[in-house]
Amino acid sequence: MTKSTSARLARDRGVSGFFAFLASLPPLAAIVGLLYLGYEVVTDQREDLRADGGYLMIALLALFAFLFFIVARWTYDAVQAGLTPQRVQAMWLRRFQSESGDAFRTSRVVDRLSRHGISALTLQDRDVQLSFEQRRNRLAPMFWLLFLPVAGAVVYLIYQGWLSAQADIINMPRAETLQQGIGQIFGAFFALIVVAILLVVGVFFGVMATLVVVMLLAAISGPIGAMFSRNRDDFKSLPRLLDRLQRGKGRRGASIVRISDANWREAVASSLAAVDVAIIDLTNVSENVAWEIGEAVRNVTPSGLVFICSEGSQLSNEARVAVRDALGREPSNVVYYPSKRGGKATRFARALREQIYDAADLRGAMKA
Repeated sequence: MTKSTSARLARDRGVSGFFAFLASLPPLAAIVGLLYLGYEVVTDQREDLRADGGYLMIALLALFAFLFFIVARWTYDAVQAGLTPQRVQAMWLRRFQSESGDAFRTSRVVDRLSRHGISALTLQDRDVQLSFEQRRNRLAPMFWLLFLPVAGAVVYLIYQGWLSAQADIINMPRAETLQQGIGQIFGAFFALIVVAILLVVGVFFGVMATLVVVMLLAAISGPIGAMFSRNRDDFKSLPRLLDRLQRGKGRRGASIVRISDANWREAVASSLAAVDVAIIDLTNVSENVAWEIGEAVRNVTPSGLVFICSEGSQLSNEARVAVRDALGREPSNVVYYPSKRGGKATRFARALREQIYDAADLRGAMKA
């Protein structure tokens, strides 16, 4: 018996999660080490924390551990998303310019479907951009490419200082008095402590600076990419993208293509012929959306349709008529999303995934 799509993807996510955990082990090990150091500082009853700067040390260790937690979580998410096979291909159809103001951004949920094995395709309008998560995950390798050389250079330079300090201790002239010997010992250990502090501070600022640079690039890449893509037309490259999508080699996250008005119908028809599922937003059904519903029925069959709608709008008469004309019945199993930002996006995302998996299973059963 063939496994369901959700079961196969659950296994895929288990395997990719294991390798993602292995990839995140270095920053996790750093967190454990920092927590242990903090524990030693707190439990050392021989020194006054306030007098010896213990509270400052604990604060620095906590901040350092938090930064490494960000790196560990980021690494885990990026690796898991990158290793999860895209077993379902979906196209998202909706009326353009519907996410302005404080409207709920369905595009962010659709973009994040890739972490659950669903590769999405949609046409671009000025409201739809890659989510920050996808931009951030695609820059994850850049973090390590920037951080490792910086951290390596800092560690190397400070290690050379450590060796120099040790050499000074070894070559230290013999003390002629007990007082002079004690002074030399304290001076030597002070130098080693300074080098150790410089090592910690250097790596800390290396992590922090690299995080800031990469996060800044992730933040600005969306608006900048949208600005430069205003006059772009992806129609000629669409067949190549659809071929990659059908082979499960599409990019992680939604593929957002820009098509001119003259070619949009042909682009929608060819795209629907290449995907398993069509996600159709019934919130605001225009004449163009009604045409897309009919085209989706012809290409992905009624079994491959997933309907979504805003909670604030419910189903309009236009939506009911358009679906009835295409299917011969009114829409069922509609997944509702919040009308405003800040709504329960997690619940909507879960329900949407379940509907997509069920639609993919129904289409697969029909093909078999």
